[in-house]
Amino acid sequence: MNNTVRKGKQNRHEKITVTMLSGKPVSPDEIKSCFTGTDQESVMYRLSTNIYNIRLDGGIVKVIKEGRKVTGYQLVNNTEFDKNGRYVGPVVTQVPVSVPDVTPEVESVE
Repeated sequence: MNNTVRKGKQNRHEKITVTMLSGKPVSPDEIKSCFTGTDQESVMYRLSTNIYNIRLDGGIVKVIKEGRKVTGYQLVNNTEFDKNGRYVGPVVTQVPVSVPDVTPEVESVE
């Protein structure tokens, strides 16, 4: 799992992750439409490889099928990705820790 935040140009699988950030099922045609007119349009036969790379980054991708045909992909843990499609990990909320007031008991000497 890649736990480092990478900077620089977006990879192809990160662009696909951006289209899946809503958490709703996305059809393969919707994914292909985001590459229309780019130099990467010709390599969309490798969609399963890109989904595999999303899983390597830490994504949980659900494949929706009708029989043997894939009708959609759904990113289950979409909150663990930033707006650029890069994995940042689970959102951790800081819970304030309350320290109990412990005062030493003083015995009275009489």
